[in-house]
Amino acid sequence: MEIRSVQADARTLTGIVIPYDQTTYLVPVPGGERIRRGAFARSIRNRGDKVPLFRNHSRDLRMGVSTAFEETPDGLLGSFRVNAGEAGDALLEECRNGYYGGLSAGFLPVTRDRGSDGSQEVTEGKLEEVSVVGMPAYAGAGSLSVRNAEDRDRLLAPFLARPDVNLAPLPPIRYGPR
Repeated sequence: MEIRSVQADARTLTGIVIPYDQTTYLVPVPGGERIRRGAFARSIRNRGDKVPLFRNHSRDLRMGVSTAFEETPDGLLGSFRVNAGEAGDALLEECRNGYYGGLSAGFLPVTRDRGSDGSQEVTEGKLEEVSVVGMPAYAGAGSLSVRNAEDRDRLLAPFLARPDVNLAPLPPIRYGPR
């Protein structure tokens, strides 16, 4: 989502991991997907200081680990300690220079509902990992670089409008216990 700060000397990366109540259509779900506030509360309570930080969702590129999460009005804010060494140094420099536009959460949906607009609403998810990515899935995600934000918006423009999909014949979906 949004990278808020990069502190190379402290080896930390902080940013919005999940913006709540925003719909993305860059998922294979008719009507899009949105994450509800508090969806990762249990996951964070159980392993909030053990969530790995990857580069581009590649488990071979483990770059660090979470140190803290906080619910904010903008979404779930995460802080991560980046590994020492050449790969970690390069990641911090690339983030500081705006080559990576945000953060992206890898998660397993536990409980989902269908919103009134037909979107899938994740009400509980198991946070597996967070990745530093060039283009996050959610349109509301920011960037450290204005140039990158403009390029990202131009590239994502065809995907930002809600697709015209008739979901009326589909019944509501419910997964997991309530």
